Formats: sequence, structure tokens, C-alpha cells
Amino acid sequence: MRHDPALIVRGQLLGQIEALQAASTTLSRGALCEQLDDIRGFARRYGFDAVEGLASLLESVVAFNGHRQVALTYLSLMREAAEGDPASRESARVYLAAAALRGCR
Repeated sequence: MRHDPALIVRGQLLGQIEALQAASTTLSRGALCEQLDDIRGFARRYGFDAVEGLASLLESVVAFNGHRQVALTYLSLMREAAEGDPASRESARVYLAAAALRGCR
């Protein structure tokens, strides 16, 4: 049976995002930033531009302001982005705009 590498990578990314969603309210600010950095690096390595951008912005918001309440909104957007077309630069802009419209700054 053949395994599609793209589906495996997408599944791993979604697993990381979902695990962070589940734990985000109990993690320290440092641990949350560390896990976001891991997701950002993974997304960058495999071309998930929208996920990378959202993870980077959320990491900055959490590190600078400590606004952990926006984490769930960003993580939800990251999950949606991970399920979409990873190579679309346009989708990256759309998800970043969605974050801005939802007040995630």
C-alpha cells in the first residue's frame, strides 16, 4: 500500500496544531512560544506558508503581549490553513487578513 508523503506531512502538521490547541490554556508563555516555533519551522520546511505566517504572528503576540486568549483563534486559523493548499501565497494573505479582522493583534 502506497503512502502519500504530502498527506503524511499534512497529518503531522495538523496533529501538532491540534495538540497545541488542546494544551494552549495550560502552557506557560515560554512553552507556548516554543511549540509555536516548532510548528512554524515545520510549516516553513514543507511549504505551508499560511501556517508559518500565522504561527509567527501568534508567537510574537504571545511573547510580547502575553495575549494567550487569541491563541485559540490563531490555532483554529492555522488548522484551516493546514487543511488547504500549502503552496498558495494568496491563501497565506487571506489567512493573515482573517486574523487581523478577528482582532488578533
